[in-house]
Amino acid sequence: MRHRVRMPEPHTHLFHLEFEVDRPGETLDLAFPVWTPGSYLVREFARHVEGLAASDGQGRALPVHRLDKRRLRVDSAGAARVVVSFRVYANELTVRTCHLDGTHGYLNGAAVFPYIPGREREPQELLVEPPEGWKVSTALAGGPTRFTARDYDELVDSPLEIGTHRLVPFTAMGKPHEIAIWGRGNLDEGRLADDAARIVEEHGRMFGGLPYDRYLFIVHLVDKRRGGLEHAASTTLSIGRHQFFPKDAYEETLGLVSHEFFHVWNVKKLRPAAFVPFDYGQEQYTRLLWWFEGATSYYEGLALVRAGLVPVRSHLRNLGQALTTLERTPGARKMSVEEASFLAWVKHYRPDENSVNSAISYYLKGEIVAFALDLLLRGHGASLDDVLRALLGRYEATGVPEDGVEAEVARLAGAEEARVFFDRWVRGTERARPDVETVGLVMHRRAAHGLEDKGGTAGKRDDAEAPRPGWLGADLAPGSKLVVQQVREGSPAHRAGLYADDELVAESGFRIDRAGLWDRLCQRGPGGTLWLTVFRRDELVEVVVPLGAPPEDTLWLEPAPFASELDRESFRSWCGQAMPE
Repeated sequence: MRHRVRMPEPHTHLFHLEFEVDRPGETLDLAFPVWTPGSYLVREFARHVEGLAASDGQGRALPVHRLDKRRLRVDSAGAARVVVSFRVYANELTVRTCHLDGTHGYLNGAAVFPYIPGREREPQELLVEPPEGWKVSTALAGGPTRFTARDYDELVDSPLEIGTHRLVPFTAMGKPHEIAIWGRGNLDEGRLADDAARIVEEHGRMFGGLPYDRYLFIVHLVDKRRGGLEHAASTTLSIGRHQFFPKDAYEETLGLVSHEFFHVWNVKKLRPAAFVPFDYGQEQYTRLLWWFEGATSYYEGLALVRAGLVPVRSHLRNLGQALTTLERTPGARKMSVEEASFLAWVKHYRPDENSVNSAISYYLKGEIVAFALDLLLRGHGASLDDVLRALLGRYEATGVPEDGVEAEVARLAGAEEARVFFDRWVRGTERARPDVETVGLVMHRRAAHGLEDKGGTAGKRDDAEAPRPGWLGADLAPGSKLVVQQVREGSPAHRAGLYADDELVAESGFRIDRAGLWDRLCQRGPGGTLWLTVFRRDELVEVVVPLGAPPEDTLWLEPAPFASELDRESFRSWCGQAMPE
């Protein structure tokens, strides 16, 4: 099977493709994927296909019949081969889709390449014909413009960056790596390569080596987005163009690099048994995404500390912020992290203003569950590292069964302790509470100190005589306007009828900004009242909100005072660094 990609007029955003198939039989059915592995949402990639036609390769047109929204049938009429030509509109710059303009072309394979149901295991060839002066970067074998894949899975698992991008090579654990960079920003390319090498080596050390011959990081520098999609020997990273400075922004960027690279093992080499093999035509359901994404989120930060790229206190702050977000999510009391995994197709990638009240992110709670699980295992002389390595050894070929993670934890910590843990925090809706004392830490909680307080630190010390602020319970969207993003269930704002998308413009008849709103909350205090004027669907509306007492839903971690030598050794064993004083 041979695929050909051309882009004769990049400004039209149209990729021109041909798909050539030998031995088509009397009829040939072909299909376009509806989703891409690693992103659990039906995206209907066929909607971008246009101008599809078929021929026998000798110029004779062949009839094409649509079977449904994504499948077609070609009447081959005894032809030795069939050539299907079509165009794909590509003007969506995300890691899951495709983009083509006058500066570059990016292809995520599932979004453009059709397949023959039943023949996915056959070898694939790819010819790319870029505009003059453009080059092609991909993890596929071959080059500079002709490539091969062992089967369809490898073809769609190998995105392509086509253009005049910069290539920054580095070597890690004796193997070649490249960073293909499109766009402009404030990054130091040499520093990024050095730090990426340290991330590769840290993850590789944990797993005993690198499972590929070479690896490609595709980096798109964009406005403010942040995201990535993992592949077996490459990843695509969408990074804000100015997310390389200051220090906190750069640490967040390194976290993205770490997260997607960790997926080389925990998603690509090891995946749910429910995904073996991939079915590109429909949803595939598993209750294990909390493990494959949540545990990866846990290790993204832990690896940066172990590699010496992020200070310990920054890591503790990030864990505290994740604990705070979980604490402030009413939906965590309604949906288990297993159910969140199962319903990813309709929940995680389609959030709305009520998601905070009805659902939980399997990334977020999965990270905290993984943290708690690691500490539980450390109390039994093992760790989550051991679980990962054991799962790889046991299930790499077949995929992890739905009870595979629990079974491995039971082997290390005991069946009853594993059952209680999973009943409470994986199958149940309790908020996970990591036993942080295991590694010499203490968890604290307090009320928020401001509208933007995300937790993770002790924050400013309240003046003993300062009044307690009243609690509103509405979260504001970023920006200069006071637009309500979500209203937490059971909060004063929820009971008073403040809605998502309401724009707060005045209180007691006077215009307010963020600082002014916080001052009013402090001035009125618990039991006080806000008289809000809001724009709701362009109409001025008055909303009276009796304020409540602020919940202590802001959490942070810090080393235990007077930590023992055993505490300090446990801490170092966990994160590879000394406990901060």
